[in-house]
Amino acid sequence: MQVENSSQPFFITREELQEWNQRPHKHNFFELVYIEKGSGRQCINHSTISYQQENIFLLPPYDCHSFEITAPTTFIFIRFNGLFFKKDSMQMMDYTEWFQNLHYILSSYNRQPGDIIHSASDKSMLAHLIRGIYDEYTNKREHSDSIIRGHMFALLNILRRNFEQTFKNDHPATDKQISDILQYIQFNLFDNEKLRIEALANEFHLSATYVSEYFKKKTGETLKEYVLKSKVNVAQSRLRHSDQSAKEIAYELGFTDASHMAKVIKKYDTAGESCGTTLNA
Repeated sequence: MQVENSSQPFFITREELQEWNQRPHKHNFFELVYIEKGSGRQCINHSTISYQQENIFLLPPYDCHSFEITAPTTFIFIRFNGLFFKKDSMQMMDYTEWFQNLHYILSSYNRQPGDIIHSASDKSMLAHLIRGIYDEYTNKREHSDSIIRGHMFALLNILRRNFEQTFKNDHPATDKQISDILQYIQFNLFDNEKLRIEALANEFHLSATYVSEYFKKKTGETLKEYVLKSKVNVAQSRLRHSDQSAKEIAYELGFTDASHMAKVIKKYDTAGESCGTTLNA
């Protein structure tokens, strides 16, 4: 399987194709695909589904993908990685920490073919942002880099909102609160202070003495287990998809050291566990 690599933190192209000549391949960056016009089929991880005008796909690193073109198709491809979200040359905004937290959500959402946006208003906003990014990238006007980065910040937050909605749909609960707690944990995995019992109790207006009991009752597992499994998934994703060392990843995730992280990974990986929780009534 060919793996396409890119040293550029950000790259965008617009391609009008009648035939997809590339073999199924993987790459080491995120790729957002916007179908400006045309139709055909998208293949990701050996599953296929039809695509049409205005569909939007997100291809995480190392997912196998290709397209089968039925009607001539105009694609806009946006490729990016974490380096793009560091502070720009104008010293305007540094989105590093934000993207670090978002990376797990982008890497871990349901990796099946198909349009990732189900809200008409969100799709309209994304199409506008994508065209704006392409215009700024191709015309290279003053402050274009900062404007593109701001557009990407908005774009990825819209994706995050849709992924979170999908998460809620896939994890139905008898009350909304437990679903919100699970989302809160996923987005704050790098901040141990926000994962403390007291912080969760304050955030969700629960008694500190009741948080653990409530979580176990609703999810069937302890809060500690859920957090550790989630961190294991992040660690495994980072070890495969980034150039960070095990020591750096362990530090960011709050493990004692790389050896401690490796032991926790082995424990849950051996059991074949994942951080997906089945919610109980």
